[in-house]
Amino acid sequence: MPHPDQTSASPAAASPTRRTLAFVVVALVCVGITVAVELASRPAPIQEFGRVGEEFYPDFTDPTLATGLEVYAFDKEEVLPQEFIVRRQPNGRWTIPSHHNYPADAEDRLGRTAASLIGIRRGALVTRWPADHARYGVVNPRQDSLKVDEVDGVGKRIILTGEGDSVLADFIIGNRADSDSTDEYYVRHPDEDEVYIASLDIDLSTKFTDWIDTDLLDVFSSDVRRLTINDYTFDELQRTITQGVTSVLSRDSASDPWTLEGLDESTEEVNTDAVNDAVSAIVGMEIIGVRPKLPGLTPDLKLDRNAIQSQEDVDRLQTDLMARGFLLQPDETPGSLKLIAREGELFATTDDGLTYHLYFGRAFTGTQEELEIGFSSKDDSAEESDTDEDGEAGTPDDAAADTEQNEKTDENGDGGSDDDDEEDSDSDSQGSQPGRYLFIRVDFSESDLEPPPEKPVEPEMPPELKEEAEQADDTPSDAGDDDSGSSDAENGDSETDASDQTESGTDTDGSSDTDDSSGSADSDSQTDSEEDKPDEDPLADLRAEYEAAKKKYEDELSQYESDLKAWNEKVSSSREKAETLSRRFADWYYVIPGSTFDELRLSRDDLVKPKEDDDKADSNDADSSDAGSGESTSSSDEEDSQEESSDSDESASPEGDTEESSEESSDSASSPSDSAPTDDAATDAPSESPSAEATDSDVPSSSDSSQSDSDSGSGS
Repeated sequence: MPHPDQTSASPAAASPTRRTLAFVVVALVCVGITVAVELASRPAPIQEFGRVGEEFYPDFTDPTLATGLEVYAFDKEEVLPQEFIVRRQPNGRWTIPSHHNYPADAEDRLGRTAASLIGIRRGALVTRWPADHARYGVVNPRQDSLKVDEVDGVGKRIILTGEGDSVLADFIIGNRADSDSTDEYYVRHPDEDEVYIASLDIDLSTKFTDWIDTDLLDVFSSDVRRLTINDYTFDELQRTITQGVTSVLSRDSASDPWTLEGLDESTEEVNTDAVNDAVSAIVGMEIIGVRPKLPGLTPDLKLDRNAIQSQEDVDRLQTDLMARGFLLQPDETPGSLKLIAREGELFATTDDGLTYHLYFGRAFTGTQEELEIGFSSKDDSAEESDTDEDGEAGTPDDAAADTEQNEKTDENGDGGSDDDDEEDSDSDSQGSQPGRYLFIRVDFSESDLEPPPEKPVEPEMPPELKEEAEQADDTPSDAGDDDSGSSDAENGDSETDASDQTESGTDTDGSSDTDDSSGSADSDSQTDSEEDKPDEDPLADLRAEYEAAKKKYEDELSQYESDLKAWNEKVSSSREKAETLSRRFADWYYVIPGSTFDELRLSRDDLVKPKEDDDKADSNDADSSDAGSGESTSSSDEEDSQEESSDSDESASPEGDTEESSEESSDSASSPSDSAPTDDAATDAPSESPSAEATDSDVPSSSDSSQSDSDSGSGS
């Protein structure tokens, strides 16, 4: 039988063991629960790890397949979506649908952008949870609604399309992956939640001016020949024009200086620097935005009857014009209209006969997007609406009043309230820029070209040559009828000449040898040579002169035909260019930077400057010229005195004069024998140059004086 103390102690000894076992069980249960929870919450294995290193679009390898580009983003400050779209139309033309379908010069740039999107690979996997998209900046901007916490995480989506709007590539590009990295970004596919790090070097621009032909006028500075600046201002509300001065500058060629009509050349001169700056601004004019015009106006400022059917259409057109600072008024020519601009006009005429009419309208400020395509919907009601609250077309006065109150202008706050000033200050703080509406049209006039070449005048044949030609035409027919008669006449003439020659061999006294035999031999040889010599053509000189004139005329005629062809081609090319530019400008209002307008808005005071005072310089020049003339006078006097002394020395040497005079007398003595072979030559000589004899007799020469000295010496 157990001891009572042992019986009472056994339950107490077993209690700690049970307690320990219980703790162990509980701990095991807790561990099991923890493991179960961990296993239950662990995500499935990420299969996308196997796609790391692969290309997003491995089938896209040819950039020339791209026919469209869409870029979507989000303006966090304005809380507005942004888009930029370039697309090739079915007719092959490139346009920018996001910017009123303005024509684009996009083929080359789109090709570069498409090439830069080929071969983009998936780098390291960052996350696969949609909740992390805002953190990495890859929230899709192209969706109907955004959560408040997603606004700061909206990315930029780039879609490249091909034929039939097929998608060639589509990316959402987020934040830069590393602040030190230059080309690694967080990127995801729009249809996937996974975000990867990818190396990007995308040649992408959403700036409007990067996709268009910014050379608006297509003109060179050397082409400009005339500038007409009509400096006036127009008040739309009061319908009044404040006329300034019309300045006309012109030059004949690019190397000639500019001249200004009405310039007082005694006190004024043209400010060449200001004019050259204006020409450079015209040549380099670039647009930063466009607005479509309402239909109804032709390029030559006439109403398009196909688009204008009623007075309501005319009022709507006027409203559209006045919203930009322009107004149509009847012109002096019946059926024509005249455009009035708020800030005047400038006409630039080039050497190819084109005149660019630039009309400067209203000024405003806005962000880059507002300058490019217009204001937001709340401002569009003031800027571009065509109807009022009742659904009827607004009047031009209403448009002028609305735009004065609602549009943000930079013209010293004209037409704006305090609220507008606050908006201007806010927009300036957000990087707003000044812009101005520009209306352009082009026309062509042959009168502004160089005159066409003049056709050379054909030289007229002298009457003597005409008469000779007529006789030559008649001679063959006469000769054919009188062959026998002419031969008999020739025989008779030859006998007569022979008898005459026989009679001339003897003189009247019957003696044939009068002087010496040598004289008769010379005369016989001369007669034989004259008979052998053909008859000289008395019209040879006249004929040669006419032939030379005719050859010159033919050369000038050939050059004239070449110049006329070039002139006609220039006329045709200039007319075609004017028509092309007119069609291009007809559908658009353009927006230019405010700085460009400042360079073009020149008053007459800007075009002229006081003439420099050259009186002092002229007096200095006069003094120097007087001094120079005095020196030259003294030197000339010295030379004259030296010449006189040399003359006196020569006259004091009779021996030299005697020798020279003797030589001259011997020459003069031998000359008569040379010039007297026949009596006819002696008798004909005086008649050939009577004026020369008179001159020689009237003006004594040194030879005459020397001859007289020799005669006196021989006489002594």
